[in-house]
Order: sequence, then C-alpha cells, then structure tokens
Amino acid sequence: MAKLAIVLLSDMKDPVKVEMALRFTSVALKQNRLEDIRFFFFGPGVRVPGQLKDDPVLRPVLDDLLASGVTTLACIYNARGLGEEDNLREAEIQMQAIGADLVNVVDQGYQMMTF
Repeated sequence: MAKLAIVLLSDMKDPVKVEMALRFTSVALKQNRLEDIRFFFFGPGVRVPGQLKDDPVLRPVLDDLLASGVTTLACIYNARGLGEEDNLREAEIQMQAIGADLVNVVDQGYQMMTF
C-alpha cells in the first residue's frame, strides 16, 4: 500500500491551498486505501491553526484531521520564528524539528504533496 506525506507550506494568505490540503487529507483518510498518512505544518503553514481559530468552515475540518489519528507535526523553529507556539500548543499539535522527519518519509517511500 502507498504512504502519503502532506506538507502545508501556505497560510491563509492563500486560503485555497490551505483548504485543499485539509480537505484532500480528509478524502484520503475516508478512502482508507493508504498504509499511512502524515501531515506537516512547515514554514508559513505553522500559522494555520491560529488563523483558523474562529473560522466556521475550516476549523471543523482541521479539528477532524487532528482527531483522526494522522501523525501531525509542526516545525518548532518556524513556530518560534513566527510567534505561533501558543496557537499550536492550544491546538495540541506536536512541535519539533521536522527536517529529519521529512527526510525519513522520503527515504521510506512516501509520496509527497505540498500545498
């Protein structure tokens, strides 16, 4: 079975990409045809959980992703640099240096999608 890593590099300055990343992940989960799915908030993407706090349309989609069991990580360095640590902590998204994680998913044969 295939494995998928989704990397969200965009923030709500490009809301179409954010929505596509979240909704595509939801579709991939519902299809139940992939061995594993991982979701990474990277670069400006670490802003998204904070930006969606009061979004009535996309916040539930993000909440569903976070409750789904998909491994979801955010880059701690980007979060610190952009002042988003509190928002990520509030959303209960694990923060760590994710460069090695991204190299590992490539090495393990994951298909990469970036938004």
